[in-house]
Amino acid sequence: MAKDYYKILGVDKSASENEIKKEYRQLALKYHPDRAPTDKKKEYGEKFKEISEAYRILSNKEKRAQYDQYGQTFENGSPFGSRGFSQGDFRSFYDAFGGEDIFEDLGFGRIFEEIFGFGSSRGATGTRTPASQDIAIDLEMNLEDAFDGAEKEVELSKMVICPVCRGQGGQSLKKCSKCQGSGSEQRRRQTLFGVFLEQGPCSRCHGRGEVPEKPCLRCQGETRVKESKKIVITIPAGIADGQTLKISKQGHAGQYGGAAGDLYANIHLRPHKYFLRQGDNLYYDLIINFTQAALGDKIEIPSIDGKRLKLKVPAGTQFGELMEIKGRGMSRLYGRGRGSLIIRIRVKVPKKLSRQQKKLIEELGKTI
Repeated sequence: MAKDYYKILGVDKSASENEIKKEYRQLALKYHPDRAPTDKKKEYGEKFKEISEAYRILSNKEKRAQYDQYGQTFENGSPFGSRGFSQGDFRSFYDAFGGEDIFEDLGFGRIFEEIFGFGSSRGATGTRTPASQDIAIDLEMNLEDAFDGAEKEVELSKMVICPVCRGQGGQSLKKCSKCQGSGSEQRRRQTLFGVFLEQGPCSRCHGRGEVPEKPCLRCQGETRVKESKKIVITIPAGIADGQTLKISKQGHAGQYGGAAGDLYANIHLRPHKYFLRQGDNLYYDLIINFTQAALGDKIEIPSIDGKRLKLKVPAGTQFGELMEIKGRGMSRLYGRGRGSLIIRIRVKVPKKLSRQQKKLIEELGKTI
């Protein structure tokens, strides 16, 4: 009997890609074999395989269109009827959850990376090389820096290529005796899903196929050492609080020929003395007295670029009114102009009045 993939995932035929993914994620977490009670391993395994199969078809636009037209029989020779788990079942799970990091949080460890090599880079020999290591830092700056753009020098303690052996790990490289220069070795792993033969990097040469006869005295054969490095980060004009800049290849140096990681700078803007930023606009609270609000006035106000602006306050201005000066707000990212400067009127009411002031206000109150 043909399977109804929509029914398996509990979605309508008109469901969007996000709806399909959301339902799959909930079901995949519920029925994942790693979370099955001892007496329900087989039941959970079959259910997990079924929902993974449904997601693999419905998450692919072309396959979904074919399935909608022809039904389950459209893909003859597919692994739908196969026994056990296919790599596609776990690839669906891996992709739906956005990569390998989620598995640590879910309690599945590195099983998917270890068995299938998801998320790992591969070297020239086809074996996996050590994963790159990124660095994340917090970078504080003033609002003016975000307006103009800036260059910030930061000092990082990071792993760098060993300057003595230049990343070779030592002298006189020779063919690795364990893998015979292939850079890889086969391992047999017993998992909850059965026995797997894994082709991975050689544990001795780490995938390089060569080892030094004399290990480097500086790095002890590890190919890299920790040093303090200063780098300059270019901050683009218009950067916002909470945004993250990626600086490629400025993370830790790759080990055993692996790729260098990236540097991620998380931007934090300090509160400003005058301005509150909202998007590309800046808000400024202008405090005026009762006379200025009633009669109007011309007042100088600051701007983020350091220039003084003359603002005309009309007679009869009310508390809380907003006045906008276009093109005087924050720079927009990548040279797309500027936002607005929005002035919020705050009328200051005196707490103490002289007898004469009270009399004048009372007279004024009789006429308005």
